[in-house]
Amino acid sequence: MRFFMIYLDNASTTKPSAAAVAAVTDALEHFGNPSSLHGLGLDGEKIIEKSRAAVAKALGTDKKSIYFTSGGTEANNLAIFGSAHALKKRGNRIITSAIEHPSVLESFRALEKDGFEVVYIGADKNGVIRLDELKSVVDENTILVSVMTVNNETGVIQPVREIGEITHKAAPAAVFHTDAVQAFGKMNCAPRLTGADLISVSSHKIHGPKGAGAVYIGAGKPYPIIFGGSQQGGVRPGTENVPGIAGFGAAASEKQGSCEDLYDILKKEILDGIPDVKINGDEKFAGKYVLNVSFLGIKAEVLLHTLERYGIYVSTGSACSSHKPEPSHVLTAMGLTHREIEGAVRFSFDDSLSAADMEETADVLKKEVADLRRYMRR
Repeated sequence: MRFFMIYLDNASTTKPSAAAVAAVTDALEHFGNPSSLHGLGLDGEKIIEKSRAAVAKALGTDKKSIYFTSGGTEANNLAIFGSAHALKKRGNRIITSAIEHPSVLESFRALEKDGFEVVYIGADKNGVIRLDELKSVVDENTILVSVMTVNNETGVIQPVREIGEITHKAAPAAVFHTDAVQAFGKMNCAPRLTGADLISVSSHKIHGPKGAGAVYIGAGKPYPIIFGGSQQGGVRPGTENVPGIAGFGAAASEKQGSCEDLYDILKKEILDGIPDVKINGDEKFAGKYVLNVSFLGIKAEVLLHTLERYGIYVSTGSACSSHKPEPSHVLTAMGLTHREIEGAVRFSFDDSLSAADMEETADVLKKEVADLRRYMRR
């Protein structure tokens, strides 16, 4: 068996870039507490502020609006819990979609138990949330709307600008939050374009280290969900993860390359060479960094481990929910059948890959899918 390594699970995490690794290593040498007033502490503070400026520039905003967190999950929790509790005197309705990341959905479920009225918007067969549903439920009692920019399982881009406009028109007191973890670094997520009041981003999705993220806060300053010191204006207290933040800043300063050609090659090879497959998510809405394919008649987990034997790494959906036995909530919301969901594999790209990598992957898929189907028919 020919063995090579083709990493196609970049939506789960990316390999840290050389610049990010160097920044982390350098920051470890500057070990002073960034809240200390002596020179070592000031060195750490300078690293943080340099990274804050880099993340702000990549997001198209001012650095004063960037607050560092431990990752995308905490950024989402801060935006959602913090906003809901900060605005609860103005209303009780909070709205999200059925296709959000678990860190958003679980936050809303927790708030529902706390007495908030939660409304979940559905998605169409292409994986795009239903704007007509959103228009029908946003009212003056609404205080928070949270919808992701790019879906982590399908790569489908959501109409965030329209969502922001609908929210602010119907509920002037509400804030609009978007989870831009899968979009940041790959498309323009600037607040002026999305209309978002709060935006969550993450380091390890753009070749930075794990354990670092950030939330943009432009309006509706949320209550803190962590309590302690006065770091970051008390919005996110606690001694900052200087090495992680340094690596995040370095990664944010680097340009993320296009993966459109890789997406197109693999999709064509699969459609042309393998029968009984289904692409999940309409291409005209796709950011082309994620390709979700159902191989009918095959269990995706079996195919995943089969590909791993060749050094090809893929996933069956969100890494944050991969250990749960339930079927994908995203594909379920899109109306896929059990058979289609059972065979769904996610390929997620990075510009370090090549056309040859896509062809190698397709060749293995053609052989192994055929073999697995023959085995399943026995």
